Amino acid sequence: MILRRIREHVVHHNWFAVAIDLLIVVIGVFLGTQANNWNQARLDRQQARQYRSMLIDDLDTNLQNLANRKQYYSWVRREALATLAALDRPSGELGEEFLVDAYQASQIQPWALKRNTYDQILSVGAMGNLGTPTLQDEVSNYYVGSEVTGTNIAAVPPYREILRRVMPYAVQERIRARCNEKIVPNSRGVPEIVVPGACTLGLDAAVVRQGAKQVHDWPGLALDLNRVLVDLDQKLLSVDVISERATKLRVDLAHSVS
Repeated sequence: MILRRIREHVVHHNWFAVAIDLLIVVIGVFLGTQANNWNQARLDRQQARQYRSMLIDDLDTNLQNLANRKQYYSWVRREALATLAALDRPSGELGEEFLVDAYQASQIQPWALKRNTYDQILSVGAMGNLGTPTLQDEVSNYYVGSEVTGTNIAAVPPYREILRRVMPYAVQERIRARCNEKIVPNSRGVPEIVVPGACTLGLDAAVVRQGAKQVHDWPGLALDLNRVLVDLDQKLLSVDVISERATKLRVDLAHSVS
């Protein structure tokens, strides 16, 4: 319609009318483009709010994970300290408790933090819509820091391998049967480790004596336990640091407006 009118005006040399028609076309295109831009900006803001909400949900899951992990590392540390103290006593004085403590001091918990939303944001290139540049940096730094922490926590001191070679298999089997940790879902449905309480093995006294002697008399075991304790102290410190960052990031995401 507009094009036909323009042709008619050109034929009749009505240049003023041509100019008006062209202006109408330009304004229409401009308004259409602006409406599309406004709508896209609205969709981007909506998506950013959804991503921030999803990140907060991931952080809540991770904070529960970190709290459980701190409890777990503290338990392993207590077992290691008890084992180290028992090594100062004659092996003949040691019994089931020593064997259980020594075994539990070798326990580990693999590193796993939830980052589904962050990976999705990166895959679709939506980081720029997440919020201010400062908030974007904070999100990136948190997940990069989590990866570094995970690499450090993945390190396993030699004590675990040594202990599980030295301790008789019958003893280890009974410990796993009667004194093992349990994995249960938390309030968010995420698996968590529940550490065991006091337990008895019910092994023959001769088996206990032999097992205690083998573990107690292994050369350098106290030094290996010392390394375990240093490692656990570092893990506990790392968990505290990443928990503080997660808590701060959660607050900043909740307060972000776009």
